[in-house]
Amino acid sequence: MNKIQKIIIIAAIAIIAIISIIVYANYQSSSFNSGQITDMAGRSVNVPTDINKTYSTAGSVTILLYMLAPDTMIGWNSLNGTQNYMPAKYKELPVLGGGQGQGQGNANYETVISKNPDVIFAGHSGDNDTINKLQQKFGSIPVVDVEGDNNLSNIASAIKFMGYVLGKQNQSTELINFYNDVLNQVNGTVSTIPDSQKKKVYYARSADGLTTFAPDSPQTQLINICGGKNVVESPVSSGGMAVSMELVLQWNPDVIITSSSEFYKNVYSDKSWQSVNAVKNKQVYLTPQDPFNWFESPPGANTIIGIPWTAKVLYPDKFTNLDMNNLTKEFYSKFYHYNLTDSQVSSILSSSGLNKS
Repeated sequence: MNKIQKIIIIAAIAIIAIISIIVYANYQSSSFNSGQITDMAGRSVNVPTDINKTYSTAGSVTILLYMLAPDTMIGWNSLNGTQNYMPAKYKELPVLGGGQGQGQGNANYETVISKNPDVIFAGHSGDNDTINKLQQKFGSIPVVDVEGDNNLSNIASAIKFMGYVLGKQNQSTELINFYNDVLNQVNGTVSTIPDSQKKKVYYARSADGLTTFAPDSPQTQLINICGGKNVVESPVSSGGMAVSMELVLQWNPDVIITSSSEFYKNVYSDKSWQSVNAVKNKQVYLTPQDPFNWFESPPGANTIIGIPWTAKVLYPDKFTNLDMNNLTKEFYSKFYHYNLTDSQVSSILSSSGLNKS
């Protein structure tokens, strides 16, 4: 073999190697969302190679979709929040309906289908029969089930899966890292609090303060995660529940967290609440809700920022290491695509009753 032949062979090998690397790279970058995938309900679903238009029928999944791929959204399933602190182009997206429960059945199917989304996301459908019926309503548009989107103790799996389907792995990793950081910080301190020293917490959702959720419901996960004791002892694990003022007085919570601005406004002047320890000691807090609720409604990725907030609410002396100003700015930038000003951060935190930190 002469010198020229050797050069030709070496060059050919080099070209083949380069082509192989390019093919492999293309496969790595495209295979995550092309062809057949297994969704979180265990169903085999064919999704297109390029996902440019999306829709979600469940509130918590819609918010997660906004966090990961807002420019693909054809609309909101409902107005879950205020839409404040959100870029205008996303505020202006139409509301096309959908449900947050198993049925997810009040979507405007014809309108959604007419906008030709590449994929439909559904959340916590409960069973394959429900999700298959939803698939029938959307015809040939693939419906992908997302589970765990309202489980704050293990929401990373839902974030990772949606990032995988959407081809947004870098973004999903960034969100998961933020979540893990705040959760680990809070868990590290909560684990040192003796059960006897944990604060009793009541979550008041309605204007009269007498609608709440049981300890096992997704709506009150933050109480347990952040080291509080939900005063409600009912075994009911889903849906809101009405309670009496007599029960609240009997429970006598140390801290009250509410999503009702009306209740928060009136509780300190309402005579019926004056003997409750949380009211006597000025320990009533209004969860921030712009653009989405930090505590629940819906329970989901929007409540990740609620982890450090609730921890500071319950144990301000134990969580001096949590800088809510910086955490809030970082969360809104990474999750909501919005850069808060210092005055906006101050307004959000002070309006909740949380001392400046």
